[in-house]
Amino acid sequence: MSKEKTERRKDLPRGIRIRTISIWIVASTILVSVLILFGIRSVMNHYHELINMTSEYIHSQNNIMDMSLGSRYLTEQTRFYIITGDSTYADAYFTEADVTRRRDNALQEMSAYLEDTDDASLNLLADALRLSNELMDVEIHAMKLAAVSANADLTSLPSKIQDYPLSEEELQLDPQKKADAAYQLVFGPAYIEMQQKIEAQLQSVSDSVILVCSQRQENSHVSMSRVLNQQLFYTLLVVALVVLAYVMIAVLILKPIRLYINSIENNDALQITGAYEFRYLAITYNNIYEMAAAQQSILRRKAENDALTGLLNRASFEQMKTRLRDLSQPFALLLIDVDVFKSINDTYGHEMGDKALIRVANLLKENFRSTDHVFRIGGDEFAVVVTPIQVENQNIISEKIDNINHALQNPTGDFPRYSLSVGIAFSSDGYTDELFRQADKALYHTKENGRCGYTFFTT
Repeated sequence: MSKEKTERRKDLPRGIRIRTISIWIVASTILVSVLILFGIRSVMNHYHELINMTSEYIHSQNNIMDMSLGSRYLTEQTRFYIITGDSTYADAYFTEADVTRRRDNALQEMSAYLEDTDDASLNLLADALRLSNELMDVEIHAMKLAAVSANADLTSLPSKIQDYPLSEEELQLDPQKKADAAYQLVFGPAYIEMQQKIEAQLQSVSDSVILVCSQRQENSHVSMSRVLNQQLFYTLLVVALVVLAYVMIAVLILKPIRLYINSIENNDALQITGAYEFRYLAITYNNIYEMAAAQQSILRRKAENDALTGLLNRASFEQMKTRLRDLSQPFALLLIDVDVFKSINDTYGHEMGDKALIRVANLLKENFRSTDHVFRIGGDEFAVVVTPIQVENQNIISEKIDNINHALQNPTGDFPRYSLSVGIAFSSDGYTDELFRQADKALYHTKENGRCGYTFFTT
């Protein structure tokens, strides 16, 4: 890498690039948006899970109710048949037991629901199913005894009643005792105790289902609360990102634009601030601004100053007269001619003539104040505006002119001797053309009276 490129790289401004800001904002927005979308999806999943658990809970309660109702229905049909001997009750019993199967279906669904959750409840459910089957066996047994005691046509009864075997002892009983035995089987304390045990087991299963659902709901609630808190955090993060993006845009982009507009309107250099691009723009603009200002200063100097002496030129003198027209402070106008300047050019040459003019210019600048204005308004003609000064202080001006003429009359080296003739007029009402004529008359009076001196215009 060349030395020029290395130095150019060192001059590059430091700062965050607008492209970096844009990429950061877009990337952050996408990331947070993805997190929010995942959070919304998680909330929806938990919501559906709660709905499913509620549905499962309701369904489980319905299953338990179906088990209880189915068991009671079988008991009722058995008892009705034993009391009435009407075979329609036996048919209804086996329609419920073999076709509708409310109890068995409910038990199977409950087993599937509790399969992966609670072994104790599954055991209770299995025990309830076993007792229910034993209860059905008792009920079929009772209906067979009732049918035999009533000497009913067994062929008209369901096959399970027909095929149910009675013991030899039961067959030897008389019809009334058979009927009493059948009645005792479904109305006796053993039967009621089995029913109560089944009901208690079903209630335990129901309590277990409620507990499982409550635990699942609690877990889902905790998970949903966590996800909602995450959503709240992500929302606050989005707000923070928006605020941060606004601050960064305001500080790194909008503020520099506002400052640059004001600086350009006021024709000032740009403040180096903001993002990298604005800093680079400001440095580039300021370099151009400084070069233009320097060039403008050179052009202004050439336009306002005399090329030989460096004093203000005739154009500047005309501008000064315009500004002095409204001046309320008292001032003095000096018109100056270099005496015998033509003879210097003729005798010593134009180069010496130029040096003579330069020496006059330097002496004028040395003797008059920085607040005074010294002009070269012609070949060997000069003018000085002394401000502010009162007429009473004209001796200050005369001393300065005497000092200058003394220096010109006593040169060093090969410089020729020469002098200045000066005409002076005062004004306290601003510049007028009459003031110029007064100073010119005073200058003419000095020349007519031997040169090398000064004259103050008096009325």
